[in-house]
Amino acid sequence: MGHRKRQGGHGMTDVLILGGGPAGAVLARRLTGLGHGVTLVTCARRPAVEGLSLRAVEGLRRAGCLEAVAAAGMPAARRVDWNGLHTALNGEHLVDRSRLDAALLRDASAGAVALSHGTAAAVRRGKDGWLAVDAAGTMLGSGRFLVEARGRRAPNAPAQESGPRTLAVGRVYLGPAVETGSAAFSFADGWAWLAALPDGRRAVQLVIDGAESPARADLTAWHAATVASLPQAAGWIAGCAPLGEAEVRDATAIRRSPGVEADRLRIGDAAFAVDPLSGHGAYAAVAWAFAAAAVNTLAADPAALPAVERFVEDRCAGLFAHAADAGKQFYRAEERWSGRPFWQRRAAWPPAPLPTADRGIRRRAVVVNDRIEERPVLVTPALPRGVLAIDGVELGPLLDSVASDRCLDGDLARRCGRQLGQAPGRVAVALAWLANNGFLPGGAKPPSALTTTMKNANS
Repeated sequence: MGHRKRQGGHGMTDVLILGGGPAGAVLARRLTGLGHGVTLVTCARRPAVEGLSLRAVEGLRRAGCLEAVAAAGMPAARRVDWNGLHTALNGEHLVDRSRLDAALLRDASAGAVALSHGTAAAVRRGKDGWLAVDAAGTMLGSGRFLVEARGRRAPNAPAQESGPRTLAVGRVYLGPAVETGSAAFSFADGWAWLAALPDGRRAVQLVIDGAESPARADLTAWHAATVASLPQAAGWIAGCAPLGEAEVRDATAIRRSPGVEADRLRIGDAAFAVDPLSGHGAYAAVAWAFAAAAVNTLAADPAALPAVERFVEDRCAGLFAHAADAGKQFYRAEERWSGRPFWQRRAAWPPAPLPTADRGIRRRAVVVNDRIEERPVLVTPALPRGVLAIDGVELGPLLDSVASDRCLDGDLARRCGRQLGQAPGRVAVALAWLANNGFLPGGAKPPSALTTTMKNANS
């Protein structure tokens, strides 16, 4: 795979990304920043009102997607009624998804990404790379590396783990303009998310168990009846008229194989999608910028595939587990309907993981200078992925240096620094971390000795 940028057209580029949502756009910008030519194929999605967490928008800002940040606007007040408690949380950004996607494409274009608009009906390997065509057979784009980022719309890959089947049934209404804001509340057979936008639109989304879903033909009537039975939801749309019919989407937490090969992988919701209650959805999509290191590594060294595959699989599993546990804690916090099937199933998933007691230096795949490499990292039960470095000082070589020194006196940071070619002040910070976690020979250093080390190292 070469390192040349292409500004447009459908010629073969380094990377072909299918899907222009947050995951695809952020990755596209990151890859062009690393010198890869990228074609991003995107199509319009149906209108929707969504909430973005504060950290998801901050992730977009760090990725340079300033148009998307502007489209997200200011955070709106958020109210939560849960387990009989009424709280006001940090707020969330309420966005028109079509507007956000258009802003993401402007960000991608500003980052020298070649855009192609259309729905990819077929994707196949050609002589020199991957080809995407629409239903009429018209070429939409091609690239030597394929990234599948079309979310839940992507062709299915094997499911590695899945939560209870969950559906989100939503409908949008139009009424008098009110203060922008959102609310969430629980009820016996699910929970609801409410949003009010400045233009008078209001959304009501009901999250329910898949087994309780009405027939598609009865969806709108069921939504209207359920909203009428919930005073908070009914009050939210008082004086409003519906805009169209109710729509349903899959909201099941599911982790699929990211399908890492020497010339392709899946990212975003195409690899794993989380329960909306976890609050990690958009943030998880933005967090896929790490996939740039995977593509960058395989472009330079296809033989690195085993390490890249382990890295991506581990990151997917870790991010998914974190989001699943966050959702589980929210479901468990609602105790009023703990005997109802909806709440029972979600309070019990995922099962508690087996505790890990792994501790010490282990070889793990990590990102170093935008490449994935296997390095010695320090693993603890609380940090199973391991820690490569503290303040720029790699812990594996530092521990080797300490072991060869055998003298834990106040000049340790200076001596290790000379051996490793590191500034004594940085080494002292890393030694402090090792001491506080009990990794120095003979256990943690006494506070007095650690203080001497820090003072001498920084003098």
